[in-house]
Order: sequence, then structure tokens, then C-alpha cells
Amino acid sequence: MRRLLSPGWISVMGLLLAACGPSPRAAGPGMGMDPGMMSRHMAPLPDEYADRTNPVPADAESVARGKEIYDANCAVCHGAGGWGDGPAAANLNPPPAPIAHTGPMLADAYLFYRVSEGGGFAPFDSAMPAWKEKLNEADRWDVINYVRSLGGGGMMDGGMMGPMMFGGTMMLGWMLLATVLTLGVLAAIVVGIVWLVRGAGGRSLSPRAESPLDVLKRRYAAGELSAEQFEMMKRQLSGE
Repeated sequence: MRRLLSPGWISVMGLLLAACGPSPRAAGPGMGMDPGMMSRHMAPLPDEYADRTNPVPADAESVARGKEIYDANCAVCHGAGGWGDGPAAANLNPPPAPIAHTGPMLADAYLFYRVSEGGGFAPFDSAMPAWKEKLNEADRWDVINYVRSLGGGGMMDGGMMGPMMFGGTMMLGWMLLATVLTLGVLAAIVVGIVWLVRGAGGRSLSPRAESPLDVLKRRYAAGELSAEQFEMMKRQLSGE
């Protein structure tokens, strides 16, 4: 069993698990994956936002309203397709989040908090303004519905279809791939365990007690008994 948990196995499993996650889109101006983004996404929410859920159905009307608001206020930084590649992105640090990637994976409460309060404070310290004074709650939820729709088929600036889509069927595809790889790792472990158990079964787990005849043969082979002694004692054991 220790072989199955060796550093080599752990490394292989780590690579497989890493392969299960979506890879960021090829980097361009303003599109690099900020290494602190994940930690910021884990920031605790104020109580007033912690339990918020989207009350606005993500229907075509809401998404259309959200697109108008997004294009007017958000695309300059986050990009027309939500990949963090807007015309103002290159001069921002930290860079705008690629929300076509992150939006479908973040909770309603977190997205509403960030849209409402912006990023001008720790741990975000970004140029994102607070929109709660300009956009009412319904507007903010419409924007969130639109941002989530980008993950299912976001468009790059200029109208080219984004090569990596992280919502809808593409997200389901990643989940299925992760499941298949995980099952493959588990299957390999099970096969290894079965192989070890069968190998141990072919050998006795504890030494078999020697029979008197085995002892006799071993002593004869070691030269402790002559041929005559061996034959005589063998006949005695067999009751002849």
C-alpha cells in the first residue's frame, strides 16, 4: 500500500487534478491572471451582503438590460466579452478580473457585494468604483445576470468568439472531465490494491508450519541425515 502513496503517485494525482481545472485564456494586454485574485475572491462578506441571492430571473429581458448597463459602465475595463481586456485595462493594477471566467463560479452575494461596493479598499485595492449610488438594486442584478451569461459564450472585443468559455455547456464539460479523471485515478488505486492483495494471497501472509515430513526432508537436504536414516524415518512417519 505504501507504494500507492509514494511521492510519485502523489505527483501524478496532483497533475491530474490540476488538469481538471479550467485553464485561463491566453494572456494579452490586461488579461493576465492576477495571482492574488483567488485570495480576494475568498474575502469575507459584510453581514448586509452575506445572504443575498439574486431575485431577478436571468431571462432575456434581464440579460438585455444588463448588457446595456455593462457596455456603458463596465466594458471599458473588463472588456466587451468580460475577459479583462478593455481599453483601460492595461494601466490598471491589479488588472480587471476576467469575469467571463470567474463570474459563473462566484456566488450571488459576492458578485452583488463587489458591484455595489467596488474595490477601493483592502483586500481589493482596485480601481473598480462602487456602483450602489448610480445603479439601483435591480440594475445591479441585471448586470450580474449578463455577466453570468458571458461565461456561456463570451465575445472578445471585435466580435471574435472567446476560445475558452466557462459557463453553460463548457463548464459542464470541465466538470465531466474532472469526474472522468478522478474516477480514473480511483480505478488505478483500486487495481493496485487488488494486485497487492492477490500477490499476498499467492504467498501465505504468515509462514506455514512445517510438517514432520518437511522437517525430515529439510534435514536430509542439509546433510544431517544419511539416506538410510531418511528412508527409515520416512517409513516410520508413514506408518509402514
